[in-house]
Amino acid sequence: MNFSMHENHEKPLVSVVIPTYNRPEHLIRACEAVLGQTYEPIEIVVVNDNSDADYSGVVAELGARITYVERSENGGGSAARNTGIEAARGEYVAFLDDDDIWNPDKLMKQIASLKGIHSASHCGYELKSTGKTRIEGKAIITGEDLRENNKLASTSGLLAKRELLLKHRFDETLKRSQDWDLYIRLSSDTDFSYVQSAEYVYDDGDHSRMSNKLAELDKKSLLFRTKIFDKNSKFFGRKFVLKHKAEYLLRAFSKSKDKKSLFMLCVDQVGWYYSIKTLFLLAANKKIKQYINRG
Repeated sequence: MNFSMHENHEKPLVSVVIPTYNRPEHLIRACEAVLGQTYEPIEIVVVNDNSDADYSGVVAELGARITYVERSENGGGSAARNTGIEAARGEYVAFLDDDDIWNPDKLMKQIASLKGIHSASHCGYELKSTGKTRIEGKAIITGEDLRENNKLASTSGLLAKRELLLKHRFDETLKRSQDWDLYIRLSSDTDFSYVQSAEYVYDDGDHSRMSNKLAELDKKSLLFRTKIFDKNSKFFGRKFVLKHKAEYLLRAFSKSKDKKSLFMLCVDQVGWYYSIKTLFLLAANKKIKQYINRG
């Protein structure tokens, strides 16, 4: 590889993995954000997840500044990230989605936050859609913290030792919450140091339309997306699993074309108590929001 870096073996060597699919126009911007880091990584590994789009011009422009890997089949973001982990040479691997952007000091702050103790780090972020920031109130995130919810959010904020990522890897069978699932498993080996500032801009455009997408999914797809709760049921506990499966399945209830079928699917999965309770709470929250918006 690759772009130049002053050899300094006292500093941990960091590889950056950028998965990309059909968005060559975003890739240069993402790579430039990495090239502009005050803590220089040893390489940028770009993994093309068997895109239909033509990347030849972008790859030619970036040239020797990247290691370019093209998958032979489309496997999704988790498969692309796993391919990148395997190709990486650094002691640590950081990830950046091709439509997100890092701040210049992101890697420097994360490496400093490890303090030679932790094997993984994360950070706060800014939402592209609103400009609002989301920053946790703790400098260390533990497995117990992750039991409540995915406090670490997107993988664009993750930096972790490559040996741990090879051990745990992204679960390529999950269609949703792959990041949360990985963080849970990583937390069995390390706490996460947490940089309490927004160090990347997260493109949340697709997520703002999630409820509409959920309404269009069939039963099999909906259940497949709740797999993380069943897979990690020992970690979460029974009540958490039932509560969150119900919330996920009924989130698109108001937009569903077959409300009865969706509700009975929820009853089949979590029982009458959690189904009725969750539906009532979702309806109440919606009315409260409508009242506030009118005010």
